[in-house]
Amino acid sequence: MSLSKKIYELRKRNGMSQEALAEKINVSRQSISKWESGETIPEIDRIIELSKVFSVSTDYLLLSGEVETLTNRTKQLEKQHEDLQEKIKKEHIKSFRILSSGFIYAIALAVFFFLQLPLPYLEPFGNSLSTALNELAIVFFLATAIVTAVNLQIVKKHRITIFNNESNQDENKESNDGN
Repeated sequence: MSLSKKIYELRKRNGMSQEALAEKINVSRQSISKWESGETIPEIDRIIELSKVFSVSTDYLLLSGEVETLTNRTKQLEKQHEDLQEKIKKEHIKSFRILSSGFIYAIALAVFFFLQLPLPYLEPFGNSLSTALNELAIVFFLATAIVTAVNLQIVKKHRITIFNNESNQDENKESNDGN
């Protein structure tokens, strides 16, 4: 938007006549008319006065929408940056959860193989296939319980939503709270 259009729009928005604006900044009504029609442009000291009267910056008056465009683009990029950071954080946490689960299951497997060693106190139970399968089931049941507990702690610590519906509901609540 050009300076002439901005002066006209601001004057109308503030409910002023050309005469009233002219009185406030000590110029003639004809000067205001020429500025609004684009025949002439105000001197810099008059631009400063206009910015005070309309409570806008001189940049707003002089620049043709570039500042608004840059401000909007900056906000958009900041939002994209925040979203990307959140996505990266979730991916790191997901990787950590997978690695910790794998580590716990590896330890469980090691415990299982350790239990398969011929130890003197295990002799009365025998070393049959059913005993080995029972031990394997117990070890993996305990490992699953530990993995679940660890993952729940990670979720609780980082306040991760497990299902997309929950995250959408949280976002909707936040946007409604902001209004």
